Amino acid sequence: MCASMTSVISIIFGGCCGSVATLETLIKDKSTFDQNTNIGKLVTFCQFIFITLMTLPRFIVFTNVQEGKRMWALPRFKPLHVPLRIYIISVLLFFSSSVGNNMIFNYNITIPLHITFRCFSTVLTMMTCYLINGKRYTRLQVGSTIFLTIGALIASLYRDHDFHWKDIYFWHSMEDVGTYDSVFLQGLLILLASSIMSSLLSAYNERTYTTYGKHWEENMFYCHLLSIPLFVVSSHEELWNTMSKLVYASPKYKIINVPMWDKTFYVSQSLITLVGNLITQNVCITGVNILASHTGALTLSIVLLVRKFLSLLLSVVFFNNKLSQTAYIGILIVFFGAFLYSLGSTPSTKPLKNQNTK
Repeated sequence: MCASMTSVISIIFGGCCGSVATLETLIKDKSTFDQNTNIGKLVTFCQFIFITLMTLPRFIVFTNVQEGKRMWALPRFKPLHVPLRIYIISVLLFFSSSVGNNMIFNYNITIPLHITFRCFSTVLTMMTCYLINGKRYTRLQVGSTIFLTIGALIASLYRDHDFHWKDIYFWHSMEDVGTYDSVFLQGLLILLASSIMSSLLSAYNERTYTTYGKHWEENMFYCHLLSIPLFVVSSHEELWNTMSKLVYASPKYKIINVPMWDKTFYVSQSLITLVGNLITQNVCITGVNILASHTGALTLSIVLLVRKFLSLLLSVVFFNNKLSQTAYIGILIVFFGAFLYSLGSTPSTKPLKNQNTK
């Protein structure tokens, strides 16, 4: 089991880091996209379609239907192990959280404040699992989560510059907001709600696996499939415009020359990068779902947090990004917190009482 988990974590780190690297390549493609282009939304939408198509054959069966003298093989979905309503709730929680995170900047919410809330994801997940799923955690696990949160805050808020006592970045950014008007308060409530919904999703998925079994492939397929219509309805024009830029405005690679037809075929560089992102993200999300089905929501949250900062280090190496000395200290604290959690997670978290949620 230990070797298996090591393999899964390796898949997550490899796939997710590759996905982040290709996404950063797309974001930095100034020849194709301007600052107002939300390439992240298009990439997410394409990821959902790609993962749905890749997993679709596992959930389709063909039934023979006779019509007169002809026999037809009609496709249908396999019976569900988990009720459809469970997946619908998961999708609504995920999509609401994503929409909230995307819209908060229209409500005078500063980037440092947004980063601060995201860094508290492990703490929120621990609290949610304690309240919703009745989980208990050791003191070492609680302490490690505090270290992880502090390290994430330091590395995120001081990524580009070092900490100075006379210039605390967070409070200066808060002063830019001015008075706490109603618009800012609305944004703060949306940010808080989206953070809570993200934590609720983690706890909800943990309970789903506990109640109905570890059907992680089914969970991955239906959550991605059911999310696609929501993306189309809410952002179809933006998605189309961004895709047009990606296909037509990006520099081209010559891929094949056909002398007999006197034609040369080209493909967009950004499109090739997007395909690479889809493949690596498929590997990443597969590992995440496997890990979620075998561990608790808090363990998954911590693994993903550590992965995030490993990706940050890789971006420094491969994309010549700069990190301040304060940020490196924060990353070390994150890794130290993860080490403490691995020590404290030996006695597995236990429920306060037996629950039958079927």
